[in-house]
Amino acid sequence: MKKIKTGKIEIGSDEFNPKKGKFRVNMFVDLDVVDEIRKIAAKRHVPYQTLINQKLREVFMNEQSLEDRLARMEEIVLKKRSGT
Repeated sequence: MKKIKTGKIEIGSDEFNPKKGKFRVNMFVDLDVVDEIRKIAAKRHVPYQTLINQKLREVFMNEQSLEDRLARMEEIVLKKRSGT
């Protein structure tokens, strides 16, 4: 069994779920970017850190956002209705 170091502890690879594991990241971000993220997060009633994580996942792991998936589904449904 492979060991994975997560901070100060090691766990077995069979115990590690990357979607449940969280790691603290300290970084500098432009103030206008943080302000915009906080505004969007407040409108969605989610913590701004959660929104940042979602956007990073979309960009770097090629996962579509819920909004993108819904827009695509609407596009498909409308095409079927119009017969094109």
